[in-house]
This record gives sequence, C-alpha cells and structure tokens, in this order.
Amino acid sequence: MQTRDLVTNREKTNRFIMGGTANIDLYKAEKSNLELILRGGLDFYNLETIALFPKELQFQQPEQGGVDGVSVQGANSNKQYNLSAFLVHNYTASERLDFRTQLGITKEVFDRNSYLITATDLIASESNVDQAGNIGVNQFRLKQQDAGFFVQEEINFEDKLIAAIGVRGDRSSNNGDANQLYYYPKASLAANIHEFGLWEEDSFLNQLKLRAAYGEAGNFPSYGSLFTSYFASSTGGLSGISLLGTLGNPDLQPERQKEFETGIDIGLLNNRITASVTYYVKKVDDLILQAAKEPSSGFDSEFVNAGKLQNKGIEISLDATIAQSENFSWDAGINFFKNKSKITQLDIPAFNIGAFGATLGTFRIEEGQSATQIVGIGPNPGENGLQKFGDAEPDFQIGFNNNIKYDNFSLSFLWQWKKGGDNINLTNLLSDLNGTSHDFDTIDLDPDGQLGNGPYRVSQLGSSAKVFVQDASYIRLREIGLYYTLPSGVLDNFLGGTFSQIKLGFSGTNLINIFDYNSYDPEVSNFGSNGIFTGVEVTPFPSSKRYLFNVSFKF
Repeated sequence: MQTRDLVTNREKTNRFIMGGTANIDLYKAEKSNLELILRGGLDFYNLETIALFPKELQFQQPEQGGVDGVSVQGANSNKQYNLSAFLVHNYTASERLDFRTQLGITKEVFDRNSYLITATDLIASESNVDQAGNIGVNQFRLKQQDAGFFVQEEINFEDKLIAAIGVRGDRSSNNGDANQLYYYPKASLAANIHEFGLWEEDSFLNQLKLRAAYGEAGNFPSYGSLFTSYFASSTGGLSGISLLGTLGNPDLQPERQKEFETGIDIGLLNNRITASVTYYVKKVDDLILQAAKEPSSGFDSEFVNAGKLQNKGIEISLDATIAQSENFSWDAGINFFKNKSKITQLDIPAFNIGAFGATLGTFRIEEGQSATQIVGIGPNPGENGLQKFGDAEPDFQIGFNNNIKYDNFSLSFLWQWKKGGDNINLTNLLSDLNGTSHDFDTIDLDPDGQLGNGPYRVSQLGSSAKVFVQDASYIRLREIGLYYTLPSGVLDNFLGGTFSQIKLGFSGTNLINIFDYNSYDPEVSNFGSNGIFTGVEVTPFPSSKRYLFNVSFKF
C-alpha cells in the first residue's frame, strides 16, 4: 500500500501517423492501359517516461538493502517511413484471356533513438535526475534501411484459371553485404471450378476454388548482429571499454523462407456460407541463431547462419450470414489454425536458449526436435542430461467472431481459445520462497500427499524443473464493441449535411479471461515477442483491461 501511494509511474506518447496514395493513368487504350501508383507512409512518435521511487519507501531504506530513492526518466524518438512506386499494365488479348504486368520498387527506413537515465541516492527526494548522488545513462540508437523491387505477371483465362509468376529482390543494411540483392521467386495457380459450367448457376454450390502457391521470402538479421558491441567502463578512475559478450558476424545472410501451400475455397447459398481450408509447409534455410562460443574465445555467443527449420500447419475458416433482413443482420465466423515446428538441420552443437537455465526450465534448439520445446533437469534425463517437460507451441487456436447489426446499432465481439502450449512459470517460485503463494498450503501436487504445493515446489528446486512448466491454455474475450451510427436525417437537419457519417461507440479489450493457469494471465512473456522463447513468466503486472469511447466522422 505504501508503494501504491508514494510511487510515480507515468508514460506520455505523442504519435503522428499518415499515409497517402496517388493513382496516375499514363495511358488508356481499347485493349490496354498503364497506371502509375505512388504510395508513402510515415509513423512518428515520442515516448516520455518517468518512474519515481522516493527514499521514504521501506524497500528504499539502505538498512533494507535499498539505494535511498530512485528516479528514472527516459525518452524514445522513433521515425519509420516507407515509399513505393508501381507500374501496372493491363492487356486484354481476347475476350477469354487477360494479362496484368506489375513492376515496383520499395524502400523502408527505421530510425530510433532512446535513452534512459537512472538516478539513485536522491537528495531530499528530488525528482530531477541531476539531484542525486549516482547517475547512470543508457542509450540505444537504431538505423536500418531496406529496399527492393518486384516483377510479377498475372494471367487470367475466363476467370476459370488464374496464374501468377514473379520475383522479388531485397537488400538491407542489416545484411552482411548491405548492397547485395537477394532474389525470391513465387508462383501460384487457382482454378475456379464453378466457372466451368459443371452445374446449374442457381445451385446451392456457387463457388468452388482449388489453389496452390509457392513463394520465397527473406528474413533480415536483427539490428546489431553484424557487429561486436562494447560498453564504457571505468577502473581505478581510468576510462575504457569492455565487451558485451556477443561476437558480431559481418558475413550474416538473411534467412530464406520457402513456403508451399494448397487449399480449397467453397461458397454455398449465394455465399451466405463460405469455407476455406489451407495446408502449408514452410521451410527456413540459413536459420539465424545466437550460438554459444567456447569460453577461451572471450565471448559468450555469436550470431551465425547454422540451421534449417520446418513449419507445417493447417488453417480452416468458416463464415456464415446467420440472419439477414432490412433492419437486422448477423454474421459469424470461426477460424482454426494449428502449427508444428521442427529443427531439420543444425550445423552447430545443440544449445539451450531463453529463460534462466535448465534448473528452472529452458528452451533448447536441437536437431530433430521442436523449435519451441521446453527442457530441464529431471529424474529421467536423456543422453544430454535433460528431460523434456513441454512445448510452448499450442495444440491449436480458435477464433470466434460475430457482427450483429440492428437498425443503426452494431455489436461485434471476438473470442479466442488457445488449447495447449506451456509456460515457464517462475512467479510461483518467487512467491513460494516468500511463503505468499495463494495455494501455498493446498496439498494436490505432492505424490505422497504430505507437502503443501508451495513447499513441494521449493523441494523440487535443483532436482526437477517439471513443477515450473505449466499448461497455458485459455479462453479470452479478445474484443467487444457496441456502436451507433447517427441517422442521415439527424445529419441533414441538425448538422446541415456537413458530415456524411458520424459513428459513436464503446469498446473493450481483454475483458474476460478463463484459464486454469497458476498466475495472473497465461499470455505473458518476460523476453518480449521473440518467436522462440515466449511464455516465460517472472512476476508480471496483471494484464490490463481497456475501455474505449470511440467517435468517427466522415465528411
């Protein structure tokens, strides 16, 4: 309660987002036309933060191990913009055959500058960071430029067969060679079976499409992985630099993703019911990994292209117009998706990554195994001395969305169900060590039925990581919104026709969460949105619920 009353923790964001498109007809003829499309976008924001922990706080007292007050202030300036230009040529060869040729160039720029000032041993609890006995400063700067081009040809035969073939070239300042272009081909073919006249036009089956596609894409190395970074240090009053422990690799190449997918689309009852099924296989070559280095090198790890990854999955969607009349409509949809990953090749020894070591549970990159497996010490270890306890990859996920309209009112909501997928829950351990776990005295984990859950989890520390790996399934009301559109008569009579539409509404996110996970929320990640080792929990704040009031105008 003292922390609640005395601590200050504020963030202020100023953000400006804009974009524009220009379509220019260069020429038009009876059977062909040429169009130039120009696009650009800008996202600019400033973030200011302040966190003040005054010296009056109990945990800031030096005799309690504190630092006599902390003032933390930071700022983040971020600018991102993109520019692109496209030439689109349409040519009608005959009534049955159409061609579309596209040529485009793109450029993206990312520029970020952030700093954080931490002041301790505050003088009279002043919030100014210069009014302190000790001051530390951290700064991070990022500059990245990506550029590329693409060429694509589309062929349409009577809307029965639609094919496309193309190639894209990309380069980035994050690649080992910033000027080298990497080329990625693609091709697709779709057959609209319903256009072949195999059944009557008024049949209940009005759409049947078969499709297949293959494409390649690149994933650039992360910023900073090319270079060996240093940080300033001081010893005996002499300034110098020290290594951060990660060796840069100036020869890094982008990861190459190769994906094949095939599927079917179906429409029934004048498309009041539509369904889509897609199966895909994605392979990633030149996988970028942060591999461990031998200690004698003076480094802990190094970024390398050293493996291959495979993802297989299926996506199924079903959408339906349940009711439709002049004043009432109800549209609903269900989306199901499932993915499984596997490290198919690893050119370096298997290694652990993420989390806090095998004692508490960690992720492991190992040939022939899932890329998101969770391992640790345990009573039945394998040849590597570790035992597998789970996997962060869900068994499947389902989304259920609805959009209901009555007159000028509309209600929309989205439920999400995540089945399976494990977290490494270390919040339990920390609360157990302090005797504050909500189930500390409950007896349902100890096979012998003697110890409470808290003492039992603590007893496993150093012998098995199993108790820290927990199922992270959940059902969640992801979004809900209720909106009202002002009638046209109100706009004309009282607002003089200035607006073509005014829409008012309330919305909320993350309002209902249903789960059996032993903490605040199973959707957590101590290490951000890293694709491999998400789902590590260490005393997070409870997930926030948002309530928004919305007003939109159209002129």
